[in-house]
Amino acid sequence: MWGSLAHFPIDLDSVPFHGNSEGRRLLGCRVRNGLVFAICAAFSAGLLLLTAVPATAQVYPSTFQGQRDIHGFVNTIYRTRNIEGESDQDFYQYWNIEAEELVPGRASGAFSLRLNTDLDGRVDGAPGLGTYVFDRDPFYSVDDARNDREYVDLYTGYIDLYNGTPDNGYLRIGRQYLQEWDYIHADAVKLELPVSSAVKLKGFFGQAVSFYSGHTNDWTGGVGVEIAPSYGNRWWFGYDKYADDIADNDSYTAETWQSPWEGAWFHARFRGLDDEARDLDLNLSQYFTPLDLTLFVDVHRLFSKLEDESRHHSPFYRTDLLEEQPYTSYSFRFDKALPCNFGLSGGFGIRRVSENEQDYGNRDWEHGDVTLSFYPTNTWYYSISAEWWNTDPDSSFFGYSGEIGYRPNKCIDWTLGSSYGNYVFRYEDERFPGLYRESPFIKTYYTGLRWRVNETNNLRINFEIEDDDRGEDYYSLRLNWGQTF
Repeated sequence: MWGSLAHFPIDLDSVPFHGNSEGRRLLGCRVRNGLVFAICAAFSAGLLLLTAVPATAQVYPSTFQGQRDIHGFVNTIYRTRNIEGESDQDFYQYWNIEAEELVPGRASGAFSLRLNTDLDGRVDGAPGLGTYVFDRDPFYSVDDARNDREYVDLYTGYIDLYNGTPDNGYLRIGRQYLQEWDYIHADAVKLELPVSSAVKLKGFFGQAVSFYSGHTNDWTGGVGVEIAPSYGNRWWFGYDKYADDIADNDSYTAETWQSPWEGAWFHARFRGLDDEARDLDLNLSQYFTPLDLTLFVDVHRLFSKLEDESRHHSPFYRTDLLEEQPYTSYSFRFDKALPCNFGLSGGFGIRRVSENEQDYGNRDWEHGDVTLSFYPTNTWYYSISAEWWNTDPDSSFFGYSGEIGYRPNKCIDWTLGSSYGNYVFRYEDERFPGLYRESPFIKTYYTGLRWRVNETNNLRINFEIEDDDRGEDYYSLRLNWGQTF
């Protein structure tokens, strides 16, 4: 994503299982007074650095022909939902705009934001709940109701300074995402400077921006080098620091992406936090051409305990997250094309907490899923899925779902489906001693329609009803009008 003008994913309609549609989350950041940068000094330093780098080509790509090309998209969304007798209605827009040539051959810019109007407001102190149901958990939905009925979330807003093209190096100034430190959202200055065709130096400095909590006196910075001698051989080494009024954290990263042979991709990342090993990620995928089969293997190891004050998560989150005990997780997935227009996909995964130090935020679990798809024609498709979880201690889930899809042409895509799930979970009742088990059965019915009106406009409609045997029904309607320009 270095040098890319992509900002924030906004497609919220992709959900792996329909047991709880509120699992789709989009984390934004509230507009606030961020860190005030020495813009003039940064501009001057950036221009000196970038001018010193010889342009590798004076013939610019087609998008850099001196035209101030402005393009992007706008999504206008209405969503209403109801659960436990309480409802919420929101009307909001996502804007994502790129200006590729603010100054031809020298500068480009971009910004993305969300405008929201809460149509029916928030009611504090709902009877029997103590708070509005959609405000119980900030992760229940990013589109949670608020006291203020209208607000703006500015996701990104920056300019890039460069000499010729961004491929020659660039200086980015403004609100942006920093992938180097757990994808931090920050008001920052970031510099990418090519040393040669295979080596790039990168650095950033700024202040984190959070949707949920203040970071007034915090700062973050980092430096790194990327080495990419070929397409299938890339390395990254970096050091990052985060300082706040709780703790100062130092992070060290070594990462590689490799294509050792045809059809194979390998990724490995090792990170240290302060003076301890933090985690290790190993990811391998292999495509077997004769079998039309793809296999995925992932291993994750958390070496040391991560506490609330450590920046093991982006500052999007509150500071009262559960601690994480060391654990190891493994997963295996496959995607196989079968004869007669059938397809089969699925996988299995497990996690084991070190020394069995489990609590309700750190559990051993096993998980499996499988999906059989059938495409009898170019117009119709069908799928059936099953999913299973087992979580220690004594909690589990099993569910299955089916879906029918209809695509008469490139402009229309309609789906209809349902899922049935049985949850078994153990909990402790504070009023009475002992542990209790509940086993609710949940049914979900959903349908969706995508209509591509023309080259620049499209409409999406999604409707979902969730019903369980305890009477806590839920429904949601979402209308999405998208425009590109």
